[in-house]
Amino acid sequence: MKWLLIIVLISIIMLIAHSVSEQYKDKYDFILNLKLFLQQFKINVAFRKEKINEFISKIKPKRQFSLFLSEYQNYLATGNINLDSIKLLDEEDKEELMNIITNLGKFDAQNEISQLDNFLASLEFKLSKAKEDKLKLCPMILKLSLLFAIGLAILLI
Repeated sequence: MKWLLIIVLISIIMLIAHSVSEQYKDKYDFILNLKLFLQQFKINVAFRKEKINEFISKIKPKRQFSLFLSEYQNYLATGNINLDSIKLLDEEDKEELMNIITNLGKFDAQNEISQLDNFLASLEFKLSKAKEDKLKLCPMILKLSLLFAIGLAILLI
């Protein structure tokens, strides 16, 4: 019975560590997908709503990016957007992203391209930081939690 408790405890600790490390992976994936998504607008500045919906339907997003795409499709249909459900971006990034989304198609192409370039440059920095965090912190979290779980198991034995 004691061994079963130890195994369950180690499993719970490792599941928690895995979910924490997944957040770093999700943030990297979200920023990468957002960058690729916005680059499509830069390539095709003179977009139409039909093209955007067709483009979005071809994307197979994961987790948080699917929330962003559904909010964007909602914006295209109703004119309302709420990025509060996206937990991976801080408030400043959400406001900047909302500003870009709501202004697409309202100004001349050159102005839109410069706006997208500025936001893509800031995304590039965030992407490199997220990649660094993903490569450094994910394995470290898993290893430290495994050491903690083994230490706790030794104390309980």
